[in-house]
Amino acid sequence: MEIHENMEFKLTQKFIPNFCNASSLKIVNVNDTTVRIEMENARSRGVFPRMQFMSLIRNGALVYSDTSSNEDTA
Repeated sequence: MEIHENMEFKLTQKFIPNFCNASSLKIVNVNDTTVRIEMENARSRGVFPRMQFMSLIRNGALVYSDTSSNEDTA
């Protein structure tokens, strides 16, 4: 999976670093080595090594949520 900014993921119980009990997170910035995220209802942002973030997706801790099909068009 190719990751990019503004992608949103749902968190499963496998996502251990869920200190704010969020149900989703959004990618704020991504580069070759790191992924900067913002968790739902959090006041700060976090950063993961890119390989670790990809591992969280593969292991089912993060599930991609395609919000573009759910947006209101009104």
